[in-house]
Amino acid sequence: MKIDVFAHILPPRYAERVFELLHARGDTSATDYARMMGLDATLTDLDERFHLMDELGGDYRQVLVTAHTSVEHEPPDVALVLARTGNEELAGLVAAHPDRFAGWVAQAALQDGERALAAIEEAIGEGALGVQVFTSMQGRCLDHPDYEPFFELMARLDRPVWIHPNRTVEWSDFPLTERESRYGMYARPGWPTDTTVTMTRLVYAGYLQRWPDLKIVVHHSGGTVPMLAGRLKTLQAGPENEAINARLEAGVLDYLKRFYADTANFGNPIALRAALEFFGTEHVLFGTDFGFSPKFAPETIEDVESVILDDATKQAVYEGNARRVLGLEQSAVLG
Repeated sequence: MKIDVFAHILPPRYAERVFELLHARGDTSATDYARMMGLDATLTDLDERFHLMDELGGDYRQVLVTAHTSVEHEPPDVALVLARTGNEELAGLVAAHPDRFAGWVAQAALQDGERALAAIEEAIGEGALGVQVFTSMQGRCLDHPDYEPFFELMARLDRPVWIHPNRTVEWSDFPLTERESRYGMYARPGWPTDTTVTMTRLVYAGYLQRWPDLKIVVHHSGGTVPMLAGRLKTLQAGPENEAINARLEAGVLDYLKRFYADTANFGNPIALRAALEFFGTEHVLFGTDFGFSPKFAPETIEDVESVILDDATKQAVYEGNARRVLGLEQSAVLG
């Protein structure tokens, strides 16, 4: 069986509200979002989704993760309701199609403090496998002290955190001379870079030291971490180094290897090899970025088939690791 742990979807009620909020901003966000959300009909059309899933084989199942959201940018009251709307729709989809979907991942309005934590516990009680958050929440990195209770909660509940990058076109690559990012650079190289920065800062904050069993699933095979490990293993000289070294008992790379990386590389076996080498076969989960191109899932499968030659490792990446990390071992639906 293949369990896709990063399969995006955009349910209708949630999508309608997101576009209302984006249009209200008065910038290009709504247009850019609509362009991205329209790349692949499977993101919004269940018939199209099921057709492609059938082409991928009868043993293919998905864990539903909401496509790029507006939750992380909105005021607390708005964000809390928006997250709940999306969560209700995902739960309904999984309940209606248990032969297609292995589970769903909740959204969280972390800017809403204690109410957000209560909503997370409620969502998990209603069946969410874990929670998706973003590399930037209200413009702040996930290592901000306000978000520490969230990671403490997820460690206590023993549920995974999914981290997705969310840089937008407004994040200029050259802010001194250009107002916006050009050529989609905010997403193509920008998102993996954001993932790398966030992973490293969570390590520096001591979260992987404090909660050694904390499970964090990162997109795109861990961003650029596997390729930049040599640069990341030591700290850049700076005033915070003494405090960082005092809170970390192991090396930076030891903590980075505790993250769980997916296989979504858009047809790039080099990246998959690097992820397997860096994170280890037990920390790589099959994930395709489904919903943004009909090519992503088949290309990801091609990568796995060409890179992983032994059946035991292939089974672990396709299925076994997801069952263990996401707590799916006892699922009757999955068999």
